[in-house]
Amino acid sequence: MLKNTNNILLLDYHTGKPPSVTFRELDQGFFKADMNLVTKSPYFLEGCCKGLVCFTKTGDDSVLVLFNPLRQEVLALPPPTTSSICKRKYGLGFDCSRNKYKVVSVSLNSQGCYEAEVYTLGTRSSWRAISKGPPCALAKNSIFACGALHWLVHHDVASDDLKGKIVSFDVGKEEFGLISPPKFGSWHLLDLGGNLALVDRSSGRHIEIWVMKDYEKKEWVKEYKIDIKPPIEMADNLLVEVIGLWKHGEILLYYLSIYLSYNPKTGEMRYVHIPGLSQDTQVLCHMGSLLSISRFQAEY
Repeated sequence: MLKNTNNILLLDYHTGKPPSVTFRELDQGFFKADMNLVTKSPYFLEGCCKGLVCFTKTGDDSVLVLFNPLRQEVLALPPPTTSSICKRKYGLGFDCSRNKYKVVSVSLNSQGCYEAEVYTLGTRSSWRAISKGPPCALAKNSIFACGALHWLVHHDVASDDLKGKIVSFDVGKEEFGLISPPKFGSWHLLDLGGNLALVDRSSGRHIEIWVMKDYEKKEWVKEYKIDIKPPIEMADNLLVEVIGLWKHGEILLYYLSIYLSYNPKTGEMRYVHIPGLSQDTQVLCHMGSLLSISRFQAEY
């Protein structure tokens, strides 16, 4: 089994209201962190990595901010230099070789080609264009694991060679690549204890979690099989979301506004009661960071 990370946080994020973010650490109590911004507009969650969370302003994705909920600090980043004829895709990752956070921006130019820029936090530099962007449109939010960002290939992609694939971005090498998943009908990506994982929801009787333990070999291993049984009968597995590992090695699940905890050792599933949640609550795998991002503000 994978290592217990105890790093599940709940994010109360109201997409139709001014940003107010409440993080709740399920294993060690609760704490609140308000993201106080000058522009009182809705913001869109782009992703998270090693204690930092990335948001863009709804309706204007050139407005980009990083947020450290543990220190309650907000850092506004300069807008990307390239224009885009559709909504940009962002990813927040960490370059272990340089010990630096990086943000990648993916845009679509007027010629129909995807371009990418990288911003390195704390380098006194601006956005840098990289030589080659992703091969196709990206779907969903990015997942950072094993030193790389990962997106699903958009379902509208024309090429059969790209359908059902995963697009990766090596944060250190700043290169895009492709990963082939197992042949499933319905699945989603997640970071599971620092490893890239996917959830197979194609069966009506159970869900399976496959983990890429050896990232260099790109080999998937079926790590968990979760039988659907009481206390809740899940009528539609497509609505089940695996959040991640939390206390005592259990797996946190989300289904129709209900949170459940699955014990891999006993096979038991129990309700998780979390008071004060709203319908807008989102759940992140997140570990707090003491990094002060406010000290980078003067460099932009």
